[in-house]
Amino acid sequence: MKKQKRNRDWVQDYFFLIVPKPLKDELLSSWLTRMAIEHRRSLSEFISLFIRHEGSAISRTDLDFLYDEKLFKHLAQKSHLLKKEIFSLSLHSEEGHLFLCDENSLYPPLQIRKLTDKRTHKGLMYCPKCLDEDKIPYFRKMWRYNFYNACPEHKIFLTDRCWRCYNKISLPKIKHEKELCICYNCEKDLRESVTIPIHSNYEYGLKAIKWFEKGLTRGYFVINKQKVKSIFVFESLTYLRFLLDRKEKLNLEAFPLIEEYKTICKKLDRYNSKKTLSIKKEFILTSMVYYLFQNYPTNLINFSKDNHLTHREFFHGFRNIPFWYKEMIDELIPIQNKIGREISESEVIGAIKYLKNQGKVINQISVAEIVGCHFTIHKQFVKKYKKLNKSR
Repeated sequence: MKKQKRNRDWVQDYFFLIVPKPLKDELLSSWLTRMAIEHRRSLSEFISLFIRHEGSAISRTDLDFLYDEKLFKHLAQKSHLLKKEIFSLSLHSEEGHLFLCDENSLYPPLQIRKLTDKRTHKGLMYCPKCLDEDKIPYFRKMWRYNFYNACPEHKIFLTDRCWRCYNKISLPKIKHEKELCICYNCEKDLRESVTIPIHSNYEYGLKAIKWFEKGLTRGYFVINKQKVKSIFVFESLTYLRFLLDRKEKLNLEAFPLIEEYKTICKKLDRYNSKKTLSIKKEFILTSMVYYLFQNYPTNLINFSKDNHLTHREFFHGFRNIPFWYKEMIDELIPIQNKIGREISESEVIGAIKYLKNQGKVINQISVAEIVGCHFTIHKQFVKKYKKLNKSR
């Protein structure tokens, strides 16, 4: 007996019975879940009945980042809303302003927070006080933006879980008899979740969030009295955050939250916390990037000099570098001489012998420090060191 193929076709017969109005800055998954609850169905059941067969497969994807013209068309037809209204609920509505991505990209770019990321957060993030003030509780698009780690209005950090059972927030798992703001696992009201206030010493970070939010809304930032497209700044944000995350080695003494950052890094190295340490760290890293763009270009140049960063390190490992970022670094950070002075083989041998006599670690970095050159940029040194290292 042949196996029957699963029906994956779009549902043509039924229109939505109840269509809640999309709310300001609402996520597509939030709107669909509210509609599923109104129809007394879970999200996967609702999608299977009204949108497309095999709804469980769709509900398991990142609906907010899913770009599917047919899906937007069906939602518009069945809800009697305009297609542009449906598209405005998708994270792709910020493409070209917040991020750029390939047409068939399955995963969000770095500017968009993944639904679950063990390194930085547990699940879909939210502000309990915003949910509490809503007449109709819903989840915002801004809570998925990577720079948005705290709520400037209520001055609290966003949270990423239910604080009774520690389960992540997952809209597809909400049962049809529950509200959007009720934990699917323990039935705790998320509006009553523990909130962590932002004290006065952290308020610099709130300025950073407001600055990035304002730039995204306008579509441009004003840096050094010049307008810069928001996409260039947000692409640069991902590169600079990586460079700034140097833990104890970071030298940025004029930055207001430098001690808080180093303390958090020490704690995270000691243990994996179920609390908000990783969220606080991301909050501070965003603030650091904001700091580099203030008093431009002085703060950025000082960061490069104080941390001995070369021109190459501002580009190494990054793809699709924005023209504005490249032009900025080329102008501010001088390109090092890759040839450098002549280095003889005897100099390298002497440096290795010295380190050996001193009982110190012998590697490419330590030998380069003794010789007095860069351990990767000086090609002549790298060639001689590797040759000697093979013969040892």
